[in-house]
Amino acid sequence: MVKVKKRNFDIVGIGNAIVDVIAEVDDAYLEKNKINKGAMSLVEYSIVSKIGSEVKVVNTISGGSVANSIVCIAQQNLKTAFIGKVKNDTMGAKFAEGLEKQNVYFKINQSSSDKNTGRCIILVSPDAERTMNTYLGISQELTEQDIDSRIIEESSMLYLEGYLWDLDNAKKAIKKSIETASKSGTAIAFSISDQFCVDRFRDEFLEIIINYADIVFANESEIKSLFETNELENAVKECQNTGKIFAVTLGENGAKIIKNNEIIDINPEKIQNLVDTTGAGDLFAAGFLSKFLTSNNLEVCGHEGVKMASIIIQKFGARL
Repeated sequence: MVKVKKRNFDIVGIGNAIVDVIAEVDDAYLEKNKINKGAMSLVEYSIVSKIGSEVKVVNTISGGSVANSIVCIAQQNLKTAFIGKVKNDTMGAKFAEGLEKQNVYFKINQSSSDKNTGRCIILVSPDAERTMNTYLGISQELTEQDIDSRIIEESSMLYLEGYLWDLDNAKKAIKKSIETASKSGTAIAFSISDQFCVDRFRDEFLEIIINYADIVFANESEIKSLFETNELENAVKECQNTGKIFAVTLGENGAKIIKNNEIIDINPEKIQNLVDTTGAGDLFAAGFLSKFLTSNNLEVCGHEGVKMASIIIQKFGARL
């Protein structure tokens, strides 16, 4: 089992500083605009502006995958920090405000770049599936200089997202953070984020998992893609071979927690009213990590992850 060292911060997350703009649409809108349902697509500012002007916005809230997880962990009375990048604009202020309210210490380097603060138009269809159109904006200018090594050294755990691998500068920043964590004995948790990210960066993700990560988060399609198999059973065997802890979410079938020969099946929670699957993976990771940092019992961690995911999908957005 991973030994978590007690530090000033329980966990620090590094990720895209994104503001979520949540809207309701029907399948016809997605088809008409040739938007790939259920996927995350990187788009230009003009596209998110166009979509934003065409749809019914339900809520606007600071988001980003790792940021969502970090906020939820902070709500469990753990000491958290976040590193990301926003611009000095309205959306940037909105993002910062969202973290401040939850007592998350943040190292957000504001910039006067021509690029706007990142935002994600999340289109929620009637079946509660979420389709993300992401403008990364200034968040993609995260650099090695933005990484405060001191915060990582003072944290028990570092949490990273696969979404960052779309950005060369951010990739370098993440590699620096991983090196710092490894040298300082900071545990590393890694979310592979999205099947399409896996398809693009499989070899790099596997290198991180095998050589550095202690805990890996993925859903069923992502873990199958990672190990290039159509069978979950085969992917589970590959997870076991790494010797790392894998937390694999299975939607309505709960989750599997895998560590060497140990496979723990976590039953799903009963859902009264499925509203929006946005943030289900983020909150699962938050629940899992919040318990891992305090108990180290994998079954308890898994149940807490499923519990948190089940709560968030019964409301709009990815914040409790």
